[in-house]
Parts: sequence; structure tokens; C-alpha cells
Amino acid sequence: MTAQSLKPWLLVSVLLNVFLIGGVGGGLYHWMAGAKPADMVVNQHGLRQAMIKLPPERRRELRQLLRHNSADSQPLIMAGRAARLGVIKQLEAPTLDRDVLVTELAKAREADMALRALVDTTLAQFATTLPQDERQKLVEALYLRGQGKPGEKLNKPVLNSR
Repeated sequence: MTAQSLKPWLLVSVLLNVFLIGGVGGGLYHWMAGAKPADMVVNQHGLRQAMIKLPPERRRELRQLLRHNSADSQPLIMAGRAARLGVIKQLEAPTLDRDVLVTELAKAREADMALRALVDTTLAQFATTLPQDERQKLVEALYLRGQGKPGEKLNKPVLNSR
């Protein structure tokens, strides 16, 4: 091969290497820039968000209380799941039996409400052990999301009846 015939191959090789190095470098930069600290959790709601805002020892206590009640909550979870599967079965059926659908929806709602009551009772039991500042964090995480800071006047829309 002559030097004249190697020039295009050398140019292609250099361009390919630059492309590959740029791709690897860009991927590495994207990976490093996108890494979030372990404490930063995005899109957490309810008890999970509340647990993030509590000190680690309090998180552990709340997890233990919830695990302690898991034996009581499992039948409720399974009943709700079975009822929702019944709803799906009714909705997918060739002919819809409205009465059965309403019954399955009621079963799912009752199981969900019973589970919520159990979790709320556990949360109330846990809240009695917290000092006021930690209870405030609990309130902010559970109930004041998107409603402003505590003590702020909430702006509610006024509906005209015209």
C-alpha cells in the first residue's frame, strides 16, 4: 500500500476514534452528572416521604411498627387484590354483570379502608412517641404537600353561581 492509499483509511480511523472517545466521554459525564446522593429521593409520597424527613432512628422505629402490623395487614392486602381482580374479570367479561361489579368494587373499597385504618392507627401510635418538631415534619410530609407552609393562608377559589 502506498501513502496515498493509506490517507483515507487513516482519516476514517481518526474520525472513528474521535467519535468513540467522545461517546464514551459523554456517557461517562452523563452518568457522573446524573448520579444523585442516596438521601435525595424523587417523587415519594405519603409515608415514604414522611420517613425520608425523619431522623434515621425514627425511620427505623416506624418501619418496625409497620412490619409488626404486617401480619394484620396481609389478609387485607390479599382481599383488596382479590376484589380488584374480580373487578378486572367483570370488566373484561363479554357481558357485564353490574351487580357483581358493584359488589367487587365494594369489597375492594372495604379492604382498602380497613388497611388505611390499620396504617393510620399505627401512625397515630408512632406519633405519640415523637417530639413536636418531628411531628411537624410528619404533618408537612403527609398532609401539607402542595398546600403551602403551615400557618400560611390558603387561597381557595371562589365559585360564582351565575
